[in-house]
Amino acid sequence: MPEYKDIVAILATLVAAFSGAWGAFLLESQRRERETRDRNVGAGSRALYAIFNIWNTLEQYRKESLEPYRGRPDAWLNLAAHPALSVGEHRFQAGDLQFLLQSEHAQTYAALFLEEQRFALAIQLIRIRSELVLNEVFPKMAAADFKVGKKVAQDAVEQVLGIDLTHKLKEITASIYKNVDEDLASLVACHDELRSAMKKLYPDQKVIQVVFAPSVR
Repeated sequence: MPEYKDIVAILATLVAAFSGAWGAFLLESQRRERETRDRNVGAGSRALYAIFNIWNTLEQYRKESLEPYRGRPDAWLNLAAHPALSVGEHRFQAGDLQFLLQSEHAQTYAALFLEEQRFALAIQLIRIRSELVLNEVFPKMAAADFKVGKKVAQDAVEQVLGIDLTHKLKEITASIYKNVDEDLASLVACHDELRSAMKKLYPDQKVIQVVFAPSVR
């Protein structure tokens, strides 16, 4: 029969082994939590940066292309063509942002991808209009012997272009103004919503904040 001191030694060994295993488990658990936190904070920061890239692309286009013709009756015709508009980094990584879906901020996840879709639509409209101008408007105006820089009555231009092409240009141009203006405002709101969600989920972590210049019209 084991003596008392032997039983104590065995128990001490078991406790030590359990304590060591439990300590290792806690350390591993903490390491995984840190990795998850750092990964999620990094994904959130990249998404915030992507929002800024989208906003900056549209803001530059607004200032350089839309504002010179805002409110002018000839905007549909004279707005500059941008067939290869640079869009920069503008996509959100669905997998990296899954943690939002597992929190109370699932709506923020949906808002991000809605902004991506809205941006894609704006760029598509800009490119469609640019292709119409380059491939149809310019050739027809050249065939009609309209000189570059020479003032021409809009009625004369519309007659040369035809009802269908004129209507397309006017509708698409109006949609571009509307979409870009709305997107600029919603992107700022989406940035604020995502940043607020990140600060609630990870209050002790630094999260980038974009300062948006006011869009003056």
